[in-house]
Amino acid sequence: MNEMKKVLFYILVQFLFISAINAQEPEKLIEKFFNIYRDSGVDDALDNIFSTNEWMIQRSKDDIDNVKVQLKSLIQIIGEYYGNEIITQKSIGESFKLYSYLIKYDRQPIRFTFIFYKSKDTWKLYNFQYDQNLADELEESAKAYRLKENIDY
Repeated sequence: MNEMKKVLFYILVQFLFISAINAQEPEKLIEKFFNIYRDSGVDDALDNIFSTNEWMIQRSKDDIDNVKVQLKSLIQIIGEYYGNEIITQKSIGESFKLYSYLIKYDRQPIRFTFIFYKSKDTWKLYNFQYDQNLADELEESAKAYRLKENIDY
């Protein structure tokens, strides 16, 4: 009887482990992305994050490959990678979330934007973008008409 309890316990632990993997929150998916990005590079990191959404893989392979090529081309000229910082997190309801990150390179920062969607019980990458517009946006935010004291409520 003791052996039967061990087997049942083992099955329960496996079930909970598999459920936890399938229900990973976007933060964990992003953390894994950046670990792979740091250790293995752009291709492996993007393959991993895009693998969360079978629809993207089936319909957008050429687009994914294009993102990889363009991003690798950019990072070859901006120097060494030093890490990342979260810029913002926004959501619409409980099932649609955006995460924006500052990616620190020697020459200049770039921004990665991840959007995740959970239709049932699994988070999937809905969209991934990168851009270099941070300086323009920072300057725009400092314009007089954007300052709090100049906004009529």
